[in-house]
Amino acid sequence: MLPPFLKNSYHRYKADTNRFTEWLIETATSCGAKVDDLFKSESTLSKKSGKITKIPLKGYATLVDVIVKAGAKLPKSIKFVLERAIAIRKKFAVAFRMSGHEVNEKADKGHLHFITVLESALERLRSSVGAASEVSKKQAPKAKKEEVSIGQQIPDLLENLVLDDDGPNVQDAGKNDKPKPVAREVIFEIEDEYELELPESFFIAFCLLSDLNTLRDFIKETWIEYKEGIIDAMTAAVTTNSAVILGKEMIDDTFSNIDRADFPDSKSISTTMYKLRCLLDNVSFNPLRGRRGEPFNLDTLETADWTLATATILLESFIPVVQPNHCPFYRKGHFGAVDTSKPYNQRSNQEKFNSDRETVLDILGEFVFLVRVKNVLWLKDEITETMMGMMVSKKVTLHHAFCIQIFLDIGNVLEPKKVAPFNDLRMTSLRAKKNLTSLLGLIKKYPCSSWPKSMTEAVQQILDLTESQLLKDIWIPLKKKSAPGFKHAEFHLFKENPILAGLTMYDLNLNLQDLGLTAINTWKSVFPILHLYNLLERSPEVPTLDWKDLDLFLKFHDEKSVFIGGRPEGIEDSFKKFLLFWGMPATFVSQVVNGAKTENTRFRQVVGTPRAIAPTTVLATAFHVAMVEDRKASFSIAIVEKVLEYLETEPDSTSSNTNAFHILQRKWKSTKTLTPLQLLTTLRSNLSTEEPRLLFNYIGLHERCLEFYEKARVHLHDKFVQYNGPNYHKEKETPYIVFYIMHAALMSSKAHRTMFPKGPSPSPSDLGFGSVMLRRAGEQIREYTSDKGGKGEIACKELRVFSKLYGKVSEGLEAKKKEDKDVYWTAIEDVVDPNALAMYQFGQLDGRIW
Repeated sequence: MLPPFLKNSYHRYKADTNRFTEWLIETATSCGAKVDDLFKSESTLSKKSGKITKIPLKGYATLVDVIVKAGAKLPKSIKFVLERAIAIRKKFAVAFRMSGHEVNEKADKGHLHFITVLESALERLRSSVGAASEVSKKQAPKAKKEEVSIGQQIPDLLENLVLDDDGPNVQDAGKNDKPKPVAREVIFEIEDEYELELPESFFIAFCLLSDLNTLRDFIKETWIEYKEGIIDAMTAAVTTNSAVILGKEMIDDTFSNIDRADFPDSKSISTTMYKLRCLLDNVSFNPLRGRRGEPFNLDTLETADWTLATATILLESFIPVVQPNHCPFYRKGHFGAVDTSKPYNQRSNQEKFNSDRETVLDILGEFVFLVRVKNVLWLKDEITETMMGMMVSKKVTLHHAFCIQIFLDIGNVLEPKKVAPFNDLRMTSLRAKKNLTSLLGLIKKYPCSSWPKSMTEAVQQILDLTESQLLKDIWIPLKKKSAPGFKHAEFHLFKENPILAGLTMYDLNLNLQDLGLTAINTWKSVFPILHLYNLLERSPEVPTLDWKDLDLFLKFHDEKSVFIGGRPEGIEDSFKKFLLFWGMPATFVSQVVNGAKTENTRFRQVVGTPRAIAPTTVLATAFHVAMVEDRKASFSIAIVEKVLEYLETEPDSTSSNTNAFHILQRKWKSTKTLTPLQLLTTLRSNLSTEEPRLLFNYIGLHERCLEFYEKARVHLHDKFVQYNGPNYHKEKETPYIVFYIMHAALMSSKAHRTMFPKGPSPSPSDLGFGSVMLRRAGEQIREYTSDKGGKGEIACKELRVFSKLYGKVSEGLEAKKKEDKDVYWTAIEDVVDPNALAMYQFGQLDGRIW
């Protein structure tokens, strides 16, 4: 079921009409009218919805008369919800009453009569809207139609954006026209004196199909962004998988409330609405004579596509093929050659259907095969899981049709580069194999008592799975056994299903990040060198150093956590924060910094719990459980609040969609409700900003830091022996190398001040006296990271290869275009008609007649 805090179109429509009715009653009462005398209302009590009050529609005009006569003002927020309610009702009336034939009197006395009453009420009340609102509209210049962009339209459209289904708009806050709140549990049902020609359940079904098609448009636009290199495959896949899950919950939510007499099962929502539209258009839905191989009249393909009837019909045709102990692999060209030379939207209806039929039949055999081999998969996306369920139940539902239609939409968008997400996954797998193999070698070379054996086993398991499932197609032998003589393509399911490829890459990269950060936190390989690197950068006798990977690491993580409140300036401050980072008691640290003589072995004894760093991919990690580990988990309020809280505290994460985030943030704070598209837009926009952080190679940096410590130990061995004796290096505790360097530098600084008390005052950072140890350590870093060593920016170079976003600067028109898209999808369900604006702004999307 759809989570309570997410509102679909029908929920919003009911909330809008309810809110307008509340305002009418409350305002008329405040004007002195006795509502009970105006009309008799019948109240009932519903366990599910609370108190339901039935109001005759003709009472609206009476209430409006009272309000207009009293001169009460219509709040902009109430005007907006009424306009939105009229718009969606009108959209339904146009689609099922006024397409291709005259509107008859009976129709006028049904849904259109209800619309007429609402429009009349709005027209009479419109003149009472605050004067300031009208002035602002007159002052706004009107651009020509061809010059108007979404960026120009959105600010005006959002001016009256309703933030609350039940409360006031922030634009109206503090004004005297705000009505008194009415108890939330009171729900009004409007009763028309004319019986509707179509029952309300058909309007509910229309709202559901409209929402599902809006999700389809959003998903197609998401993969267009991937195709254009704006977002990565992981972001596109996670967003799409989330949208498919929300689509299923919309279907379940609607079907649980719809009249079963009109729609006995969810599939009938698709087929009945398709046939009804054909009937009203006076067009036969049966195949026309002379057209062989058509399961329905392809002249109605657009209608069938919108109602998901095409997908339903294709799936139903496959069910009889599913037989026990048999895998029905499809031979391409079975129904004739398919011409894919033209873009999908430029093909004829016959060409579109032939292409879709071949694509569907080709992939369905893969789902049957997965059922037969007991789910041998790294993970399953929502579409794969759902279609496997259909192969077991042999029953087609609206959710199955929605899933397979999404599958078709993505393929048609990506064509002819449908395998691009799999190629990304392949590159990630090769990278993962290299890093995991390296990590296993480091575990053996630098044993650590605090590294659990279970983690080594986890590394080996992920490496084995990567090699067996992502670098080698383990299914080919099984497929040849089940269908001998058939030519099986390697990784066919991954190549055909971009969502599965992207989700698998997402899960693999999160595992790599987790292993890399665990290794860094266990060995403390990066933190000591960060403290040393920071100190050397501030030392006047050390030439400029440039370790780009460390700079990027610090950019991705909180400097205040690494440096205990902020970057230190001098030797003493650096050494103090270095010891505190290792968890040493503050009193002990104070004694050491103040010159108390302490054996180096004592330092190991007082080490407490060193600080650790956490992943900075907060959004990716938060959605990982819901999307991968427990795919059926719904979006919880806790997850949404965590995401919004993170975005509010991390301004950089919202730099590409600031306006969209503010819209979302205001609405959530006011109502604790969102629309599905608002949630999905936030997920997509901000997951993409985390992509470079998720792809950062922590394992590689861990390896290079350990390698540097070894080189530094050899380079400074004579000095280490001089200060600490020949047994200073025990059990290959490589990070302690930095401790020896910084301790020697501190002691050298104190010795200089003792020997030359009348010498020049030290610099504020106490680095003025110099240190041989620091100078030689700086030489080693410079050699390691320079062109000769070449180890200073390997992680950065990897990101330039693997990341879609790293290195790109979003500014100027491109940044504005991206922000306009984010705002569009965030506000679409609240302020604009999705289809008209989608056709206008995104020419590549399919235009829809509804």
